[in-house]
Amino acid sequence: MENILITGGTGNLGKGLTQILNQKGLQYAVASRSNNENAPNKVVADLMANKGVAQAVKGRSIIFHLATDLKKDTLLTQNLLQTIGSNKNVHLIYISIVGIDKTPFNYYQQKLASEELIKASGVPYTILRATQFHDFIDYIFTSLLKYRIGLLPKKVMAQPIAVDAVANALYEISLQPAESKTYEIGGLKAYTFNEMAKEWMRKTGKKKFIINLPLFGKLAKAFNGGALLTHTIDATSKSWQDYLNQKYK
Repeated sequence: MENILITGGTGNLGKGLTQILNQKGLQYAVASRSNNENAPNKVVADLMANKGVAQAVKGRSIIFHLATDLKKDTLLTQNLLQTIGSNKNVHLIYISIVGIDKTPFNYYQQKLASEELIKASGVPYTILRATQFHDFIDYIFTSLLKYRIGLLPKKVMAQPIAVDAVANALYEISLQPAESKTYEIGGLKAYTFNEMAKEWMRKTGKKKFIINLPLFGKLAKAFNGGALLTHTIDATSKSWQDYLNQKYK
């Protein structure tokens, strides 16, 4: 496997993927819009401004599209697809999120629109929808529970997964021919936010009084219907407890 390009290669998932590629002794390039980022095998390409993208994708047989933006994810994907054009000799592997077709978050709708663009492009692809990463759930708790009293949607269920498990799944996908299909991957177990928060407080030693944050409308319907969950479990992922034990020793 040669001529690999990774967009978003300097993020947590990208770093996990490059670590695997390094271990396998594979050649790859990381597309970055910054000249200052210290990334191995970097090529300068700005997907937002659509500058340097043509040179970055030239001759690539596999493109991991991990780059994202909370407000303009669809634009990034659109610019990448326009540059790839009608090339049938590339395998585009896109990271997405479980439940984006059921959840009315603007960012999720951006990701869903990106998926639709990819499907309509004619470019051979694989889409991998993953549940929330452990470190993202950790970030939510750190942000919402930084004061003595915190608000949290206690009953919402999530199925956190290890970043390295998703990175490995992306690598395994790249070993197969593009089938232009969408797959899902999730963590070992589903928990309520309240259950995860209790474990988080126990490991971090932070004692918080948590008030339930009620959800209404379409968002409540989506979460109550298990929008963030999948039946496709990755047995190689660490559990939420394992993640906490490793990070907060």
